[in-house]
Amino acid sequence: MKVKKIEIVLVLFLLSALIAGVLLSVFEKNQYLRSIELGGEWFLNNQDENFLHYTYNPITQEHSTDHHPLREMASMWVIGELGIFLEDERYSDLTRRGFDYFEAYFSYDEENDFYFVQIPGEEPILGNSAFIILSLLQIEHPKKDFYLEKFANGIMFLQRDNGSLGTKFYSEEDGSEDYYPGEALFAIMYLYEYDQNEEYLETATKAFPYYSDYWRGNNNTAFVPWQSRAYEKLYKVTKEEQLAEFVFEMNDYMLEQHNPNGVCSDFDFSKGSVTGVYAEGVNRAYSLSKSFDDSSRRKCYKNFIVEGMDAIIDLQVRNISKYELEALGGISQSTDNLTMRVDRNQHVVMALIEAYELGLLGE
Repeated sequence: MKVKKIEIVLVLFLLSALIAGVLLSVFEKNQYLRSIELGGEWFLNNQDENFLHYTYNPITQEHSTDHHPLREMASMWVIGELGIFLEDERYSDLTRRGFDYFEAYFSYDEENDFYFVQIPGEEPILGNSAFIILSLLQIEHPKKDFYLEKFANGIMFLQRDNGSLGTKFYSEEDGSEDYYPGEALFAIMYLYEYDQNEEYLETATKAFPYYSDYWRGNNNTAFVPWQSRAYEKLYKVTKEEQLAEFVFEMNDYMLEQHNPNGVCSDFDFSKGSVTGVYAEGVNRAYSLSKSFDDSSRRKCYKNFIVEGMDAIIDLQVRNISKYELEALGGISQSTDNLTMRVDRNQHVVMALIEAYELGLLGE
């Protein structure tokens, strides 16, 4: 009889442990999902008369009066992705609202048959075209396919014989080479998935030798995330291993910059919300690594992503007991700078979404 009671107690204990483990897993997963939802709410609560406020200071309870169109367009894309991920039409509506606002600044080059964005007082830049394409791919629009083709034409117009992309329309000067070309190549490959236009595939393929050489002579973390996105997509089409190897090379470098201990854990995320940007690239490297027999590298990437997402959540306002509604869901730039910015918020939200979709959060 005692033996039977012991067996029952043991079974109940094991069952309780199993339930506790499941509940813990669900709780943890909900924490990440909740952070995504809150990050989305921050966008909804920080709209202005046109689209979005650029920054919000939760201490002074003030929005900035300045704007950064490129970063706001990047946020427009991620808000569209949020609408699909959360199946919430509020985000799709906000994306369309932003698109309607920026559409007023579309300019057409009749001679070369392309569109670009001309913000008054600013140079027309490559990055804007990338985010118009990415945003359009998330929503319906009566001129969707027309605009997609014409903005893609603009990106291809800027490609030089050596494969590089000019970063400004109608200018031989380049700037932001660590950002705009990667954004544009990612947009072109995303668009290729949409309509299978071989010209887009050729554009990305032609760019690869130039930018892989460029990065090896200019190692930096800013370059890595967007180029990783572009070449992951290109690899999935062509299966050229040199593309995957380059993505691994860049993201191994990224981990090294956050790894004071020389091991694949306990990474240093003291730089604050920019961690979200970096995690986006490592997400793509992790995704690629699943196609190769390299479990140690995959484990390192996973540790970086999970630790990074946990560090980011610590920077998020998850309740408003101390702040106004506009702060809810916002990501502070660091523990010392509580200002919230649209681009940092969108990078974090996108990093969380993609890490969640990869099955890395809440397991």
